[in-house]
Amino acid sequence: MDLTYIGHATFQIETNGTTLLFDPFFEGNPHTESAATDFDPDVVLVSHAHQDHYDDVDAYTGDDGPLIISNFEIITRIGQDYGHENVHPLNEGGTVDFEWGTVHGTHARHTSSFPDGSYGGVPGGFVLELDDGVVYYTGDTAPFAEMEWIGDAVDVDLMIAPVGDVVTMGVDGAVHTAEMVDPANIVPVHYDTFPFIEVDLDEVKAAFDEAGFDCTVMDFGSTASF
Repeated sequence: MDLTYIGHATFQIETNGTTLLFDPFFEGNPHTESAATDFDPDVVLVSHAHQDHYDDVDAYTGDDGPLIISNFEIITRIGQDYGHENVHPLNEGGTVDFEWGTVHGTHARHTSSFPDGSYGGVPGGFVLELDDGVVYYTGDTAPFAEMEWIGDAVDVDLMIAPVGDVVTMGVDGAVHTAEMVDPANIVPVHYDTFPFIEVDLDEVKAAFDEAGFDCTVMDFGSTASF
């Protein structure tokens, strides 16, 4: 699979002819000069309703728009606001099979509200069982004990997790998460976008290395194969 890290928590996975885009945040994202319309995903997955994960979802709505997967509140709001019908609900604990893979909705210890302040449902993450690997996108979260269940249930090839601290877990929490999940590789996200989540990437990499985990720190806009 090929992972393109657009910046913050926005990234794209290309897997066997299907393109999956996560948490579309472009216009206010200082890490990219790309527009949402520069990307043409088959599927958009939204972990929660905060502006820095949901802001540009409208670019993918309309009669020919991609499938959008998210919690019930978000897909309902997308239908109400944009008339987009190509949606699929997935709350934590749920599983849906598609031709391109299986998606499990997971818990995330965080908050969720739409940009107007209204309730955005329970935040979440995703485990994706794809033909070319298993991906765990934790979403915005702190560590929680049930992460160990994910590590027991599936062999995670790639874990994508926040390290910016303050509004999510920092690197220590991400290392603790890795100890429970035991992924083959880790890509850190959700850092340096705002002053209060700035990190030292050398320290992030060193912390994972010291704990015995492979960590791939990706440049914004770069693509890597896993």
